[in-house]
Amino acid sequence: MVTASEEYSFTSFSSLSFYTKINERLLDLAEVGKHRKIVDLGCGTGGITKLILERLQSAKDTVIYAVDHSTTALKVATDEIGDHKDVVINYVHTEVQNLTGSLKEKVDAVVYCNSIHYVPDKAKLVGQIKEKLVPNGIFAFNTSFFEGSHPEDSLEFFRKWMMRSLRILKREHGLSANKSAKVESRVQLTAQNYIELVEDAGFKVLLNDFNRVEVPYEGWHHISGFSDWIEGVLPGVPLDIGRQALQKGLAQIWDEMNLKTVPRVWLSVSAAKT
Repeated sequence: MVTASEEYSFTSFSSLSFYTKINERLLDLAEVGKHRKIVDLGCGTGGITKLILERLQSAKDTVIYAVDHSTTALKVATDEIGDHKDVVINYVHTEVQNLTGSLKEKVDAVVYCNSIHYVPDKAKLVGQIKEKLVPNGIFAFNTSFFEGSHPEDSLEFFRKWMMRSLRILKREHGLSANKSAKVESRVQLTAQNYIELVEDAGFKVLLNDFNRVEVPYEGWHHISGFSDWIEGVLPGVPLDIGRQALQKGLAQIWDEMNLKTVPRVWLSVSAAKT
């Protein structure tokens, strides 16, 4: 279950300008605006849906399916996006893994921003996406959780941040992380693994793009509020306590290292159904 605190963290994170630019890049590379029937998978509060609307070459007869598991997020999206002339926006409440049963028609494009790493059975999901696409339909996704997302010059920051957070956890709460536990988003694939994932499902990869992004303090602060991040770096620790330790450790290390940003790499992939 997604808590109100996590909903706030993700909404705040997704509104940061650097994150918007990352997703604009994916949508532009995949030329999503050319299509008539588009799925925004894991739409959250509608940030990507808005970007898709801005890129439509012709709004007439366009249908956008905004799909998410959170009723709270979908309500926010509905309220913020409102009505658009000539564009039908269908808000679909379902887990992304249930895509086949939730969409009744085939679509031209599916966009999945920074979430594919959460999915335990990625091959099954990609297979469902292919099933719902028309011939030559586009599947475009990005992720910052893959092997290679941490540039060499960011490793000192991560090492110091994690060590400081662990010390805070021990000193202030008497707790230690259980390193034997690991959530799915922390079991990271390589970029080649992702390419093979879509190719094995019957897609032709059109682009495979690496984008180094300078992430500000606010980005790391909000990331520290995500349950999958907390469970990944501090496994076995209660979420509220883990969040407090990570955010306190972040603030201390950020000041001590006199940082303005820390880099991270996003992988973007666009593929066509063959």
